[in-house]
Amino acid sequence: MQTRATNSTTRQIVDFLTSLDRAAVTAHTGADGDAIGSAAALVHLVRSLGVEAVFCHSEDVPNYLRWLLPTEPIRECPPDHDLLVVDTSRSDRIGVTHEGAPGVRLNIDHHEDNPLYGELNLVDVSAAASAQIVATLYDEAGVPLSREVAEAIYVGVFTDTGGFRFRNVSAASHELVAKLLRLGVIPAEVNERINRTGTIAQMNIVGVSMANAELYGEVLISVVDEEDYERTGANELDSKEAIDRLRSVAEVEVVGHLRQVEGGKRRLYAPRAWM
Repeated sequence: MQTRATNSTTRQIVDFLTSLDRAAVTAHTGADGDAIGSAAALVHLVRSLGVEAVFCHSEDVPNYLRWLLPTEPIRECPPDHDLLVVDTSRSDRIGVTHEGAPGVRLNIDHHEDNPLYGELNLVDVSAAASAQIVATLYDEAGVPLSREVAEAIYVGVFTDTGGFRFRNVSAASHELVAKLLRLGVIPAEVNERINRTGTIAQMNIVGVSMANAELYGEVLISVVDEEDYERTGANELDSKEAIDRLRSVAEVEVVGHLRQVEGGKRRLYAPRAWM
């Protein structure tokens, strides 16, 4: 399949979406708030344009984000659906099995290292979150934001800016959030749903992650492995919550959180927005 190593316009993307019959939306492995928020918003948009759409993800969606999804995720991308990927910087991080299915038809992202791997690409590194980019597609398509969609976009922006604490926050992101609040998003309620859903196992693995942290100059590295999961009763998704605590160490410029995943490999999480 021929790809375009350039960005498309929002108009081109909306025209493309309108031309589809069936679409499968996914995000990156180890999904976070922006991955699920932008994916949920894109599913709603595609359906509003008269296209059949599903959300696919081979991993469990974190408990604190499941409420954003319009339907239960399916594990594999149906081969007769066009694959749309959001918030995924590299094709090897796509969170769904899609062998035998069409390649990536659309790649929507805000990460600087995205190589424009889709047939069509909409990558905006100035955006605070991929959800912010999806919001521009609503404007281009003339589709009004429902409160449900507004909450999904808000979660994407809120989480990927560290609660509006990171340097990727801009006037545009605050203007979008103001619009979302006028549509009925209540920050206190969203905060309750995404920040007060923890478990004892999650708290314990976060504690282990912090205890395992080692400082190398201005770089802080924490590693959690299978033994840590067994001891705490937690899983990899639970341990992801440690990253915000690790970021709080003074005079540290880069944080790396290495987590063991199925098959014995380790996954590195080093948040772009903070580095």
